Amino acid sequence: MFLFPSVNSKITIQFYNLKNVIYKPIDIIEKNISNYWRTINLNNNNLLKIKKLNAKIEILKEINSNLLINLSKFNELNEILFNQPQELPKSVGVKIIGNKQQSIEDMFIIDKGYSSGVKVGDYLIKFKYIIGRVKEANFYNAKVVSIFNKNYGDEVIIGKKKFIVSGTDDDYLIFIRQKNSTEQMKFNIGDIVKVKINNFYAELGKVELLNSNYIIKPYIKLADTARVLIND
Repeated sequence: MFLFPSVNSKITIQFYNLKNVIYKPIDIIEKNISNYWRTINLNNNNLLKIKKLNAKIEILKEINSNLLINLSKFNELNEILFNQPQELPKSVGVKIIGNKQQSIEDMFIIDKGYSSGVKVGDYLIKFKYIIGRVKEANFYNAKVVSIFNKNYGDEVIIGKKKFIVSGTDDDYLIFIRQKNSTEQMKFNIGDIVKVKINNFYAELGKVELLNSNYIIKPYIKLADTARVLIND
């Protein structure tokens, strides 16, 4: 090979060609393994990021819950300090118990019963807004069905017309029909929905549009205290 460089060059070329042919499948396997480990590391990093994001989401949910509670308390103080509500009929103040989240989206218990004059059918209000109606009354407490619950139904007034509405197990109520009329129900977004209780008008919510259907959006979803309107 030393004496015949051209032969040496050809042998060298053949050697490297053979080397490339032999190494080619190994190179593919090596690249696949490298890509596999890179994917695993990337996936692990993504899982770690997702775990951290989920932890942040839980913290934000807790912060949001606290803010909603503080907002409810702020609205209560604002109502007391700056608004002059119409005179309430006879009522009794109650606490909502057994509900750490202060949510009124289903059924809940209040700490007064028929020993305080609370009866089945009485309305529960927060400020001037209806949040439920007494379903069962015991001596010292009572069960209230929330306005959001599908078992809640009522006769409401919008303007001078009366309608029958129902809860939905969601955060709004729906219109069932217009009372004593077959004409098409017509509303305006923002219309105030009221309920007449003796000579007192309590508000149930306001009219909004959801998926081309008119609904009633209540004002309050969280409460720790309320008043039961007592019917003598």
